[in-house]
Amino acid sequence: MISTRAELKEWLNYERSKYGCYYGVKGIMKYVAGEETAVIWHFQKRMRITEYYYNTHKRLLYLQSLYRFNHLRNKFSFLFHLNTCGKGLKIMHLGPILLNKNVRIGDNCSIHINTAFVAQGVSNEVPTLGDGVVVGVGAVLMGGIHIANNVAIGANAVVNKDVLEENIAVAGVPAKKISNSGRLEWNKKQII
Repeated sequence: MISTRAELKEWLNYERSKYGCYYGVKGIMKYVAGEETAVIWHFQKRMRITEYYYNTHKRLLYLQSLYRFNHLRNKFSFLFHLNTCGKGLKIMHLGPILLNKNVRIGDNCSIHINTAFVAQGVSNEVPTLGDGVVVGVGAVLMGGIHIANNVAIGANAVVNKDVLEENIAVAGVPAKKISNSGRLEWNKKQII
């Protein structure tokens, strides 16, 4: 949780570097031109600022920021809630993402479009993700499951059971382990 102005600045600078976005006139021009990373960064920056005002009990600033944040959530179909995502979140593309308000997502996670993090049935239990998790396009995570650190979840996977082994990849309906090396091997293949 962001609880000081220094933490807010640190989080914003760290996350901005993940998108390669700029402050000032150049950043505004990219946002106005509709560049995808600039638009996503604009949303994420507003989310972090709103979290800061909420956590520090700055009621009037929080309400003003929440109004702007809600406008962006509806405009881009990003149903994110405050204080659910750790530092270093990266939203990969513009498109619908649904998060239950009680979900907990660790640091340095990446989320693709058309994903859902939801409770299963009448249960109020929701997913908890570790650090460095990558969630593929169209994946659904449901119920009170726990996802270990550095797990890659494949496109259109339905994860309804715990994934407690780190550094693996899971995919399918229902999701099953498909690789021992997970995200680390995938990153090596992308580099080579």
